[in-house]
Amino acid sequence: MRKIFLAVLFAAATSLAAGAAEPFTVTCGPWIQNVTEDSFTVLWTTAESTFSWIEADGKSWYETVTGRRTYGKFHSVTVSGLEKGKSYSYSIRGKEVLDDSDAYHTEYGPEGYAGTPHSVKTFDYGAPSCRFSVVNDMHFDADKYKILMDGADRDKMDFIALNGDIVSYSNSLDTLLKYTFDPISDLCGEFPAVFARGNHETRGSQWHLLPKAFPTPTGEFYYFFRQGPVAFLVLDAGEDKKDSDKEYSGQADFDSYREKELEWLSGVVKNPLFADAPQKICLMHIPVLDAPDAWYSQHWVAQNFTPVLNAAGVDLMISAHHHAYIVAEPGIYGNDFPIVVNSENDRMDVEVTGNRISLKVYGVGGNLLHSLEY
Repeated sequence: MRKIFLAVLFAAATSLAAGAAEPFTVTCGPWIQNVTEDSFTVLWTTAESTFSWIEADGKSWYETVTGRRTYGKFHSVTVSGLEKGKSYSYSIRGKEVLDDSDAYHTEYGPEGYAGTPHSVKTFDYGAPSCRFSVVNDMHFDADKYKILMDGADRDKMDFIALNGDIVSYSNSLDTLLKYTFDPISDLCGEFPAVFARGNHETRGSQWHLLPKAFPTPTGEFYYFFRQGPVAFLVLDAGEDKKDSDKEYSGQADFDSYREKELEWLSGVVKNPLFADAPQKICLMHIPVLDAPDAWYSQHWVAQNFTPVLNAAGVDLMISAHHHAYIVAEPGIYGNDFPIVVNSENDRMDVEVTGNRISLKVYGVGGNLLHSLEY
Protein backbone atom coordinates (compact mmCIF):
# COMPACT_ATOMS: atom_id res chain seq x y z
CA MET A 1 0.00 0.00 0.00
CA ARG A 2 2.83 2.37 0.89
CA LYS A 3 4.53 1.65 -2.47
CA ILE A 4 1.32 2.45 -4.35
CA PHE A 5 0.91 5.71 -2.40
CA LEU A 6 4.51 6.77 -3.16
CA ALA A 7 4.08 5.90 -6.82
CA VAL A 8 0.95 8.04 -7.06
CA LEU A 9 2.67 10.91 -5.21
CA PHE A 10 5.66 10.73 -7.55
CA ALA A 11 3.42 10.74 -10.60
CA ALA A 12 1.52 13.76 -9.31
CA ALA A 13 4.75 15.65 -8.57
CA THR A 14 6.10 14.81 -12.03
CA SER A 15 2.88 16.00 -13.62
CA LEU A 16 3.03 19.30 -11.74
CA ALA A 17 6.65 19.83 -12.72
CA ALA A 18 5.84 19.09 -16.35
CA GLY A 19 2.92 21.50 -16.22
CA ALA A 20 5.19 24.24 -14.88
CA ALA A 21 7.59 23.85 -17.78
CA GLU A 22 6.98 25.91 -20.91
CA PRO A 23 5.53 23.72 -23.68
CA PHE A 24 7.72 25.28 -26.40
CA THR A 25 10.56 27.76 -26.72
CA VAL A 26 10.09 31.32 -27.97
CA THR A 27 13.35 32.21 -29.72
CA CYS A 28 12.52 35.83 -30.60
CA GLY A 29 9.79 38.19 -29.55
CA PRO A 30 7.09 38.90 -29.15
CA TRP A 31 7.16 42.15 -31.07
CA ILE A 32 4.25 44.41 -31.99
CA GLN A 33 3.30 45.73 -35.43
CA ASN A 34 0.43 47.57 -37.11
CA VAL A 35 -1.32 49.08 -34.11
CA THR A 36 -4.56 50.89 -34.95
CA GLU A 37 -7.50 52.13 -32.90
CA ASP A 38 -9.04 48.65 -32.88
CA SER A 39 -6.25 46.13 -33.52
CA PHE A 40 -2.63 45.12 -33.13
CA THR A 41 -0.44 42.35 -34.53
CA VAL A 42 1.86 40.17 -32.41
CA LEU A 43 4.81 38.33 -33.96
CA TRP A 44 7.21 35.77 -32.48
CA THR A 45 9.35 32.79 -33.46
CA THR A 46 9.71 29.39 -31.83
CA ALA A 47 12.46 26.78 -31.79
CA GLU A 48 9.97 24.00 -32.47
CA SER A 49 7.18 23.77 -35.02
CA THR A 50 4.31 24.98 -32.85
CA PHE A 51 0.57 25.40 -33.08
CA SER A 52 0.53 28.70 -31.23
CA TRP A 53 -1.92 31.53 -30.72
CA ILE A 54 -2.63 34.69 -28.69
CA GLU A 55 -4.97 34.94 -25.74
CA ALA A 56 -6.23 38.50 -25.22
CA ASP A 57 -9.42 40.22 -24.14
CA GLY A 58 -10.80 36.88 -22.94
CA LYS A 59 -10.53 35.32 -26.41
CA SER A 60 -8.15 33.19 -28.46
CA TRP A 61 -6.74 34.68 -31.67
CA TYR A 62 -5.10 32.59 -34.41
CA GLU A 63 -3.21 33.13 -37.63
CA THR A 64 -5.34 31.69 -40.40
CA VAL A 65 -4.81 31.16 -44.13
CA THR A 66 -7.89 30.64 -46.31
CA GLY A 67 -9.90 29.27 -43.43
CA ARG A 68 -7.28 27.10 -41.74
CA ARG A 69 -5.28 27.85 -38.60
CA THR A 70 -1.55 27.68 -39.26
CA TYR A 71 1.44 26.37 -37.34
CA GLY A 72 5.22 26.53 -37.74
CA LYS A 73 8.19 28.42 -36.32
CA PHE A 74 7.21 31.94 -37.43
CA HIS A 75 4.01 33.33 -35.97
CA SER A 76 1.93 36.43 -36.74
CA VAL A 77 -1.45 36.97 -35.11
CA THR A 78 -3.71 40.01 -35.36
CA VAL A 79 -5.96 40.85 -32.42
CA SER A 80 -8.93 42.96 -33.58
CA GLY A 81 -12.28 44.39 -32.58
CA LEU A 82 -10.74 46.38 -29.73
CA GLU A 83 -11.42 49.78 -28.17
CA LYS A 84 -9.27 52.80 -28.94
CA GLY A 85 -6.73 54.04 -26.42
CA LYS A 86 -7.13 50.98 -24.20
CA SER A 87 -4.43 48.67 -22.78
CA TYR A 88 -4.83 44.95 -23.40
CA SER A 89 -2.96 42.13 -21.73
CA TYR A 90 -2.03 39.25 -24.01
CA SER A 91 -0.23 35.90 -23.68
CA ILE A 92 1.28 33.41 -26.10
CA ARG A 93 -0.24 29.95 -25.77
CA GLY A 94 0.21 26.79 -27.81
CA LYS A 95 1.60 23.30 -28.16
CA GLU A 96 4.45 21.74 -30.07
CA VAL A 97 3.62 19.86 -33.26
CA LEU A 98 5.17 16.41 -32.73
CA ASP A 99 3.93 14.62 -35.86
CA ASP A 100 1.95 15.96 -38.80
CA SER A 101 2.68 13.16 -41.25
CA ASP A 102 -0.94 11.96 -41.14
CA ALA A 103 -3.12 14.27 -43.25
CA TYR A 104 -6.08 13.48 -40.99
CA HIS A 105 -4.45 13.76 -37.57
CA THR A 106 -1.78 15.93 -35.95
CA GLU A 107 0.04 14.80 -32.84
CA TYR A 108 0.75 17.56 -30.27
CA GLY A 109 2.80 17.94 -27.13
CA PRO A 110 1.36 19.42 -23.94
CA GLU A 111 -0.46 22.74 -24.20
CA GLY A 112 0.49 25.77 -22.15
CA TYR A 113 1.76 29.34 -22.01
CA ALA A 114 5.21 30.50 -23.12
CA GLY A 115 6.88 33.48 -21.52
CA THR A 116 5.11 36.07 -19.42
CA PRO A 117 2.02 38.16 -20.24
CA HIS A 118 2.53 41.49 -22.00
CA SER A 119 0.40 44.57 -22.41
CA VAL A 120 -0.13 46.76 -25.46
CA LYS A 121 -2.22 49.92 -25.88
CA THR A 122 -4.27 50.62 -28.97
CA PHE A 123 -3.87 53.96 -30.71
CA ASP A 124 -6.34 56.80 -30.27
CA TYR A 125 -6.51 59.24 -33.17
CA GLY A 126 -8.19 61.78 -30.90
CA ALA A 127 -5.53 61.66 -28.18
CA PRO A 128 -4.10 65.12 -27.29
CA SER A 129 -0.47 64.08 -27.71
CA CYS A 130 1.88 61.58 -29.36
CA ARG A 131 5.28 60.49 -28.07
CA PHE A 132 7.89 58.20 -29.60
CA SER A 133 11.62 57.43 -29.65
CA VAL A 134 13.80 57.13 -32.77
CA VAL A 135 16.98 55.13 -33.35
CA ASN A 136 18.77 54.34 -36.59
CA ASP A 137 21.97 53.09 -38.22
CA MET A 138 22.80 50.55 -35.52
CA HIS A 139 24.50 48.27 -38.09
CA PHE A 140 24.53 45.16 -35.85
CA ASP A 141 25.79 47.11 -32.81
CA ALA A 142 23.43 45.43 -30.32
CA ASP A 143 25.17 46.83 -27.23
CA LYS A 144 24.82 50.46 -28.32
CA TYR A 145 21.26 49.84 -29.45
CA LYS A 146 20.32 48.38 -26.08
CA ILE A 147 21.97 51.18 -24.11
CA LEU A 148 20.23 53.87 -26.15
CA MET A 149 16.80 52.29 -25.79
CA ASP A 150 17.28 51.44 -22.11
CA GLY A 151 17.31 55.20 -21.55
CA ALA A 152 13.89 55.71 -23.13
CA ASP A 153 11.02 56.56 -20.82
CA ARG A 154 8.34 53.92 -21.39
CA ASP A 155 5.83 56.16 -19.60
CA LYS A 156 6.31 58.67 -22.39
CA MET A 157 6.16 56.40 -25.41
CA ASP A 158 3.47 55.39 -27.90
CA PHE A 159 5.87 53.56 -30.21
CA ILE A 160 9.48 53.04 -31.22
CA ALA A 161 10.62 54.29 -34.64
CA LEU A 162 13.37 52.19 -36.24
CA ASN A 163 14.55 54.56 -38.96
CA GLY A 164 16.60 52.15 -41.03
CA ASP A 165 19.93 50.31 -41.15
CA ILE A 166 19.40 48.54 -37.85
CA VAL A 167 21.34 45.77 -39.61
CA SER A 168 23.91 46.07 -42.40
CA TYR A 169 22.44 43.25 -44.50
CA SER A 170 20.01 40.36 -44.18
CA ASN A 171 21.65 37.04 -44.98
CA SER A 172 19.47 35.31 -42.38
CA LEU A 173 16.03 36.09 -41.00
CA ASP A 174 17.13 34.76 -37.61
CA THR A 175 20.09 37.15 -37.56
CA LEU A 176 17.88 40.06 -38.63
CA LEU A 177 15.46 39.33 -35.79
CA LYS A 178 18.28 38.83 -33.29
CA TYR A 179 19.81 42.24 -33.91
CA THR A 180 16.53 44.09 -34.39
CA PHE A 181 14.41 42.81 -31.49
CA ASP A 182 16.58 40.98 -28.96
CA PRO A 183 18.33 44.18 -27.75
CA ILE A 184 14.93 45.77 -27.02
CA SER A 185 13.10 42.63 -25.91
CA ASP A 186 11.75 44.38 -22.81
CA LEU A 187 10.12 47.05 -24.99
CA CYS A 188 9.11 45.47 -28.29
CA GLY A 189 6.50 43.17 -26.72
CA GLU A 190 4.53 46.19 -25.49
CA PHE A 191 5.31 49.05 -27.89
CA PRO A 192 4.97 48.85 -31.68
CA ALA A 193 8.20 49.05 -33.65
CA VAL A 194 7.44 51.35 -36.60
CA PHE A 195 9.94 50.43 -39.30
CA ALA A 196 11.35 52.66 -42.05
CA ARG A 197 13.56 50.53 -44.27
CA GLY A 198 17.14 51.67 -44.74
CA ASN A 199 19.24 51.09 -47.84
CA HIS A 200 21.29 48.43 -46.05
CA GLU A 201 18.20 46.39 -45.27
CA THR A 202 17.75 45.87 -49.01
CA ARG A 203 20.97 43.83 -49.01
CA GLY A 204 21.80 40.20 -48.29
CA SER A 205 20.55 36.83 -49.53
CA GLN A 206 17.39 36.90 -47.37
CA TRP A 207 16.43 40.56 -47.80
CA HIS A 208 13.13 39.36 -49.33
CA LEU A 209 12.04 37.95 -45.92
CA LEU A 210 12.05 41.42 -44.35
CA PRO A 211 8.30 41.94 -44.96
CA LYS A 212 7.59 38.91 -42.75
CA ALA A 213 9.20 40.67 -39.80
CA PHE A 214 7.61 44.05 -40.57
CA PRO A 215 4.13 43.63 -42.04
CA THR A 216 2.70 47.00 -43.12
CA PRO A 217 -0.79 48.23 -44.05
CA THR A 218 0.23 48.52 -47.72
CA GLY A 219 2.44 45.45 -48.01
CA GLU A 220 5.24 47.83 -49.02
CA PHE A 221 7.79 49.77 -46.97
CA TYR A 222 5.87 52.97 -47.59
CA TYR A 223 2.65 53.49 -45.65
CA PHE A 224 0.93 55.91 -43.32
CA PHE A 225 -0.65 55.71 -39.88
CA ARG A 226 -2.16 58.00 -37.29
CA GLN A 227 -1.67 58.42 -33.55
CA GLY A 228 -3.18 61.31 -31.62
CA PRO A 229 -2.73 64.64 -33.40
CA VAL A 230 -0.08 63.28 -35.78
CA ALA A 231 -0.39 61.65 -39.19
CA PHE A 232 2.80 59.79 -40.07
CA LEU A 233 4.16 59.10 -43.52
CA VAL A 234 6.75 56.32 -43.58
CA LEU A 235 8.65 56.50 -46.87
CA ASP A 236 11.35 54.38 -48.48
CA ALA A 237 14.09 55.68 -50.76
CA GLY A 238 15.40 52.17 -51.48
CA GLU A 239 19.06 51.79 -52.32
CA ASP A 240 21.25 54.87 -52.43
CA LYS A 241 22.99 54.26 -55.77
CA LYS A 242 21.74 53.75 -59.33
CA ASP A 243 20.09 50.47 -60.21
CA SER A 244 22.94 49.81 -62.63
CA ASP A 245 25.60 49.93 -59.89
CA LYS A 246 27.78 46.81 -59.88
CA GLU A 247 27.10 46.20 -56.17
CA TYR A 248 23.55 45.13 -57.00
CA SER A 249 24.57 42.43 -59.48
CA GLY A 250 21.75 43.29 -61.88
CA GLN A 251 19.05 42.76 -59.23
CA ALA A 252 18.06 46.35 -58.40
CA ASP A 253 14.80 47.85 -59.67
CA PHE A 254 14.36 50.75 -57.29
CA ASP A 255 13.57 53.40 -59.91
CA SER A 256 10.27 51.71 -60.75
CA TYR A 257 9.66 51.05 -57.03
CA ARG A 258 10.08 54.76 -56.23
CA GLU A 259 7.84 55.73 -59.16
CA LYS A 260 5.11 53.48 -57.79
CA GLU A 261 5.67 54.94 -54.33
CA LEU A 262 5.42 58.48 -55.69
CA GLU A 263 2.06 57.66 -57.28
CA TRP A 264 0.85 56.23 -53.96
CA LEU A 265 2.17 59.26 -52.04
CA SER A 266 0.39 61.72 -54.31
CA GLY A 267 -2.89 60.01 -53.53
CA VAL A 268 -2.56 59.13 -49.85
CA VAL A 269 -1.89 62.71 -48.73
CA LYS A 270 -5.50 63.45 -49.75
CA ASN A 271 -6.85 60.86 -47.32
CA PRO A 272 -8.81 62.82 -44.65
CA LEU A 273 -7.13 60.83 -41.86
CA PHE A 274 -3.85 62.34 -43.08
CA ALA A 275 -4.96 65.66 -44.54
CA ASP A 276 -7.01 66.69 -41.49
CA ALA A 277 -4.36 65.83 -38.89
CA PRO A 278 -3.11 68.82 -36.87
CA GLN A 279 0.50 67.68 -37.35
CA LYS A 280 2.15 65.71 -40.14
CA ILE A 281 5.52 63.97 -39.72
CA CYS A 282 7.48 62.01 -42.31
CA LEU A 283 9.90 59.22 -41.36
CA MET A 284 12.38 58.28 -44.07
CA HIS A 285 15.87 56.80 -43.72
CA ILE A 286 17.39 58.82 -46.57
CA PRO A 287 16.46 62.51 -46.25
CA VAL A 288 15.30 64.82 -49.03
CA LEU A 289 18.50 66.87 -48.83
CA ASP A 290 19.27 67.83 -52.42
CA ALA A 291 22.89 68.65 -51.64
CA PRO A 292 25.49 68.71 -54.44
CA ASP A 293 27.37 65.74 -52.98
CA ALA A 294 24.27 63.60 -52.35
CA TRP A 295 24.07 60.16 -53.90
CA TYR A 296 21.58 59.14 -56.57
CA SER A 297 18.48 58.16 -54.58
CA GLN A 298 18.80 61.16 -52.28
CA HIS A 299 18.64 63.45 -55.32
CA TRP A 300 15.72 61.44 -56.67
CA VAL A 301 13.53 61.64 -53.55
CA ALA A 302 14.46 65.29 -53.00
CA GLN A 303 13.38 66.23 -56.50
CA ASN A 304 10.25 64.04 -56.64
CA PHE A 305 8.94 63.63 -53.08
CA THR A 306 9.62 67.15 -51.79
CA PRO A 307 7.01 68.96 -53.94
CA VAL A 308 4.31 66.49 -52.82
CA LEU A 309 5.31 66.80 -49.16
CA ASN A 310 5.35 70.58 -49.41
CA ALA A 311 1.87 70.67 -50.95
CA ALA A 312 0.61 68.25 -48.29
CA GLY A 313 1.73 70.55 -45.48
CA VAL A 314 4.24 68.20 -43.85
CA ASP A 315 5.54 69.77 -40.64
CA LEU A 316 8.73 67.74 -40.08
CA MET A 317 10.89 65.02 -41.64
CA ILE A 318 13.00 62.79 -39.39
CA SER A 319 15.78 60.95 -41.20
CA ALA A 320 19.03 59.05 -40.75
CA HIS A 321 21.63 57.59 -43.16
CA HIS A 322 24.36 60.22 -42.77
CA HIS A 323 25.67 59.03 -39.38
CA ALA A 324 25.61 62.61 -38.19
CA TYR A 325 23.26 65.09 -36.57
CA ILE A 326 22.01 67.48 -39.24
CA VAL A 327 19.29 70.12 -39.15
CA ALA A 328 18.09 71.59 -42.45
CA GLU A 329 15.68 74.41 -41.78
CA PRO A 330 12.89 75.17 -44.26
CA GLY A 331 13.97 76.65 -47.57
CA ILE A 332 17.53 75.32 -47.74
CA TYR A 333 16.81 72.53 -50.24
CA GLY A 334 13.38 73.57 -51.48
CA ASN A 335 11.79 72.02 -48.41
CA ASP A 336 8.97 73.92 -46.70
CA PHE A 337 9.49 71.86 -43.54
CA PRO A 338 12.51 71.23 -41.28
CA ILE A 339 14.53 68.06 -41.84
CA VAL A 340 16.27 66.61 -38.78
CA VAL A 341 18.78 63.81 -39.33
CA ASN A 342 19.53 61.69 -36.27
CA SER A 343 23.05 60.36 -35.64
CA GLU A 344 23.85 56.66 -35.33
CA ASN A 345 25.04 57.27 -31.78
CA ASP A 346 21.92 58.99 -30.46
CA ARG A 347 18.28 58.44 -29.56
CA MET A 348 15.76 61.08 -30.46
CA ASP A 349 12.68 61.47 -28.23
CA VAL A 350 9.77 63.27 -29.88
CA GLU A 351 6.67 64.68 -28.23
CA VAL A 352 3.83 66.30 -30.17
CA THR A 353 1.14 68.20 -28.32
CA GLY A 354 -1.29 70.38 -30.23
CA ASN A 355 0.77 72.65 -32.49
CA ARG A 356 4.06 71.98 -30.73
CA ILE A 357 6.72 69.44 -31.76
CA SER A 358 9.51 68.92 -29.24
CA LEU A 359 12.67 66.94 -30.07
CA LYS A 360 15.33 65.93 -27.55
CA VAL A 361 18.44 64.03 -28.63
CA TYR A 362 20.30 61.88 -26.10
CA GLY A 363 23.73 60.25 -26.41
CA VAL A 364 24.82 56.78 -25.33
CA GLY A 365 25.72 58.16 -21.92
CA GLY A 366 22.19 59.45 -21.42
CA ASN A 367 23.22 63.08 -21.70
CA LEU A 368 20.98 65.57 -23.53
CA LEU A 369 22.83 66.70 -26.67
CA HIS A 370 20.29 68.71 -28.62
CA SER A 371 16.85 70.19 -28.02
CA LEU A 372 14.56 71.59 -30.72
CA GLU A 373 10.99 72.89 -30.91
CA TYR A 374 8.80 73.57 -33.91
